[in-house]
Amino acid sequence: MKYIIYGVNRVAKDFLYVFEDLEILYFIDSESDCGEFLGYSVHDLEYALNDKDYDQIILCDFDKDKKKNILVSKGFVYGTDFVYEEDFFETLDELHIPRHRKIAVWGTGLTAKKLSDYNVEWNTDCYIDTYKTTEQFNGIGVRSPKEITNWKDYFIIIAVVKDQEIVEYLQEKNLKEKIDFVNYQLAVGLPSRLLRRTIFDTSYYNLECSTMLNHLEIFYRGNTRCCCTTFVEQNLDNMLDKNINELWHSNLHKILCLSAENRTYSFCDKSMCPLFISKSDEQGQIIDKDYKKMTDKPEVLAIGYDSSCNLKCVSCRKQLHIAQGEELKRLNQITEVIKKDYLPGCKFLILAGDGEVFASTTYQAVYEDVNCNPEFIRILSNGTLFSKERWEKFVKGKKGKVMLTVSIDAASKETYEQIRCNGNFEQLQRNMEFASQLRKDGALSYFRINFVVQKNNYQEMIPFVKWGEKLGVDEVFFTKVLNWGTYTEEEFQQISMMEVDGITPKKELRTILQNPLIRDSDIVDLGTIQYAHKVDKIETINNYYMWELEKRGGSIFEL
Repeated sequence: MKYIIYGVNRVAKDFLYVFEDLEILYFIDSESDCGEFLGYSVHDLEYALNDKDYDQIILCDFDKDKKKNILVSKGFVYGTDFVYEEDFFETLDELHIPRHRKIAVWGTGLTAKKLSDYNVEWNTDCYIDTYKTTEQFNGIGVRSPKEITNWKDYFIIIAVVKDQEIVEYLQEKNLKEKIDFVNYQLAVGLPSRLLRRTIFDTSYYNLECSTMLNHLEIFYRGNTRCCCTTFVEQNLDNMLDKNINELWHSNLHKILCLSAENRTYSFCDKSMCPLFISKSDEQGQIIDKDYKKMTDKPEVLAIGYDSSCNLKCVSCRKQLHIAQGEELKRLNQITEVIKKDYLPGCKFLILAGDGEVFASTTYQAVYEDVNCNPEFIRILSNGTLFSKERWEKFVKGKKGKVMLTVSIDAASKETYEQIRCNGNFEQLQRNMEFASQLRKDGALSYFRINFVVQKNNYQEMIPFVKWGEKLGVDEVFFTKVLNWGTYTEEEFQQISMMEVDGITPKKELRTILQNPLIRDSDIVDLGTIQYAHKVDKIETINNYYMWELEKRGGSIFEL
């Protein structure tokens, strides 16, 4: 098919970013006098009326009525002579929610509640709750799995983040993923839905962030995202379902990259990402700047797919966990793919975003692999196992710069061992002294300590900064506690030091934040606590993780 595009505007530009393989002859526009757009010639409508060399006109615009009426007045027929850009969107989808089956949503927690806020095209017939405690949720009946006798009657959307047990249960019922059930991320993350969300978004932020174009996070069960999982909720494909080229150059990834390039940032949580502090929606449009494409492969790789840990932190989990059985088998599969396909070409490796890097056999297999020799490595650890012996084993044979971030959340033995259950504060202190010496000697290029602010520890923020100064860290990083499904809403409000809006600190915390040691320190960063966060006057960054390290640690990423 040969097409011409009616509309010289941002919608047309966005459309071609995704549908770059269409055969476009030229543009027409009744209101534009420019002779070229996106490398194509631009003509008036009369030119198209006399041209017989195209098959259809694609009408692109936010408001199509005026252009549609002009075409109709000229005798053009919708569906035959012209179509809309969104008529192409569903061709991107590999999954279609069946219309002939009842829809059951498995889950009655925070995720299921959030799912109901999406403008989905299906109606939920019932909810399923593994531990049924109520008869209704969102005004719809709740059933336990035992109450369902004919599973084939339903198409099931799993509204649970950690869904391994549910997936295995449904597979035991001879149900197939993507045919009989899907995780909610796939259901609400259809490319057609996401493209519609960003291509018609009229927002504009004066920020150029290229993180999505070069960054990949691999987390639970091999799911992936192209930015921090706290800052963006939309998954890409699972890395066990598609090879690296299929995943990285997928329609999903292309659409998320588009949301950064068109400056809408439609999928970014602007209440969480520090880059959006002091930035507001300017309702502008960008059509005169070239859109960049993603890198050939992910150059920045963050892995956090193994939750195995030697601690039982109250904000993270309710029991100790070391992967075994079927879970470990899947983790080993992920590890082998990472070693084979993702480590080669990786310039900056971050490990690990979940679990403890020195307690996980799968992470150990990654960093000891012959292909694991990136230019830069960042360790995310709880610090309790950061001994001289493990450090020497970790860096053996590696030439790249190493950075260390340690999550601690306390400045006293009593508070630490209450929050970070199974931890030994005296051992941690010795390990931090060792890390401090490594930083002074230059073996570490960067050293940061983290503190998740919550009711049980906020009064230790000031002594924590003093400890950081004594250790000579590059940064003391504070963030607000988040609910990862560990708490009920009521429990979380008791634990959180933020008001219900999640943005405004409670009175007690505001007092701490106004202390000069917090407010004026050169090494303190308030991360996701935006209320008192220092504004970073920056409009262009290549990768968020590189930027956040260099703003305190200097020119780390220069070789």
